Amino acid sequence: MLFESRSQQSTTRGSVKCTNEKTMASRVLIIMVAMILTLVGLAVGQKELSELPEVKGYKLHCIESSGITESAARKLSAGEAIKDPDQATKCFVQCFFQKLRLMDEQGVVVKDKLEAFLTKLMDADKAKEYVGQCDVRRTNPCDTAYAVYDCYLGKKAKLF
Repeated sequence: MLFESRSQQSTTRGSVKCTNEKTMASRVLIIMVAMILTLVGLAVGQKELSELPEVKGYKLHCIESSGITESAARKLSAGEAIKDPDQATKCFVQCFFQKLRLMDEQGVVVKDKLEAFLTKLMDADKAKEYVGQCDVRRTNPCDTAYAVYDCYLGKKAKLF
């Protein structure tokens, strides 16, 4: 009986090891499937700004640095217009554009980088057209950034 007990213990340990290996294999498979689906989605042309690798972490940093309200941040993310945006909202947009290197610290839009960035989200000809049409300048970098964002929003181009 003592021998059977040890044999059963060994079998139980083997089952735990086998279960852990199966769990790990399942996790790896899930990660691989998610990666493949992401790549297929990008190849088919389903592009969202939030899927672009350079965007990760930028929103959180800019929320903290600008002091934007939660409701304004939600509206920007949803692509909704904000009537009479406050300075924090405008500076959030400016921070985001700077993080993406689409605007310098003086509030000047870097047109070639903006165009290249937009081609990740839309047709190249449309991106070039939008860059030309939304070439605006205001009194300070935050106001300029928001005016550029508002121009793209008017063209139904979602940038957040």
